[in-house]
Amino acid sequence: MTMFAVAAAWMPAVAMAQAEAPFTGTYVGVEAGALEHHIYLEPQGGNGTAGRYYRAWGAGGGVFVGHDIAVGEHLRIGGEAGVTAGGGDNVVRFAGGSELRLAPRYGYRVSLHGGAVIGSALFVYASGGYGGNRYRIRNTAGVTGVSEWGGSFEVGAGVEYRISPRLGIRVDYKHVDNQTHQFFVGVPVRF
Repeated sequence: MTMFAVAAAWMPAVAMAQAEAPFTGTYVGVEAGALEHHIYLEPQGGNGTAGRYYRAWGAGGGVFVGHDIAVGEHLRIGGEAGVTAGGGDNVVRFAGGSELRLAPRYGYRVSLHGGAVIGSALFVYASGGYGGNRYRIRNTAGVTGVSEWGGSFEVGAGVEYRISPRLGIRVDYKHVDNQTHQFFVGVPVRF
């Protein structure tokens, strides 16, 4: 019974502290910027030469939703999910005119992040999680091991500046291993 009384007394205090703390609560937003898709290919035939990355940059954008909580006066942790679209078609051309083309359809990510509030208007964070992409594939070269779905671990970092208690602007970098790099500017709206 005592545990419930302590929890009942503590919850309103936590809720009030969260409401007053910057960079807390649920948020949604849009983002846009540069999105790079890459693929690593090993040479066929096993001649001992190293493989290489093929990269394609293009404009991209997306939407995101997340939630942050205060775990200290200046420390925040949270989670975020997002969907992206765009970037350039990754085309690998081979001798004889054959090619492998990966045209991005959409990307996804789910991550956790943590960071520090500097002053009352700046939030610096790092993130990690899982993400991937779906592609349209044209493979006239017959390259093996290529799939329309890809996924791997995701790492990132960013900074958010609070324009008002509900509106911010952020610069965010994300990397999905062996798939994408993204540099986006976003506008989160907090509730």
